[in-house]
Amino acid sequence: MSENERWPIEPGDYMLGSPESPLAISTLSDEELFGLLAKRMDRGKYAILGMTRTQNIGVEKLVRNVAANPRITLLALVGRDSEEAPVAPVILELSRRGLDDGLGLLVGGRRVRLSNLSPEEVDEFRRRVQVVDLSGSRDPEVILRIADGLSAPRGPTAAPTRSSPARYVKLEALDDPDVVLDSRGFFIIYVDRARSRIICEHYDPLGRKTAEISGTSAKAIYKTAIRMGLLSRLDHAAYLGRELARAECSLSTGEEYVQDRA
Repeated sequence: MSENERWPIEPGDYMLGSPESPLAISTLSDEELFGLLAKRMDRGKYAILGMTRTQNIGVEKLVRNVAANPRITLLALVGRDSEEAPVAPVILELSRRGLDDGLGLLVGGRRVRLSNLSPEEVDEFRRRVQVVDLSGSRDPEVILRIADGLSAPRGPTAAPTRSSPARYVKLEALDDPDVVLDSRGFFIIYVDRARSRIICEHYDPLGRKTAEISGTSAKAIYKTAIRMGLLSRLDHAAYLGRELARAECSLSTGEEYVQDRA
């Protein structure tokens, strides 16, 4: 990758390591293990260490980031997976079979759509990246030893795949019967610690990404979203303001930010 190419190309729950490492690690939904490895693991042993929380948007962001870095040839899945919607089987099935014509795949009798992955990204991921399934393994010592064996640098392969972000799938619905969805869509908020920014992504009701607003001020991001007409409900506006304020606090204090976790 050239110096002016931004990587990772998607924000998320991750830490960056060595740009020369061939190893990416996902602790799936295991926050405790992520924290342990982040503290104890030599950053020279991995290119990126992060979490993958959801079967759709989470997997899409992981695959896009891995496919965009030509040095990454190994993806290790470790830690506790979600019981309700496990992520590891989706990644393994994508690696084995790719996507069908409807940009989806069948996993455990359930269809998962990955609408935001281009054919080129999927092909690059399947061609270059070997998935090492250690899901369920939570012993840091075991994982550190395995990572030592996987992290020997290798030469870059083909040039990275670059495709502009286009369509994104929906988030899973909250189990609250009283929730009334905003007709203009929903937001996903991240704290990008590598760049010291808050990232606020907007998706339309069909799950397609329509905007990405970044900044360091919750107030400025909030006003930009209003100015763009991305909100139609007062309760949704209040929710967005509250979450952005939490993200700004996290950015300044260094504490973890997870959306919807008060």
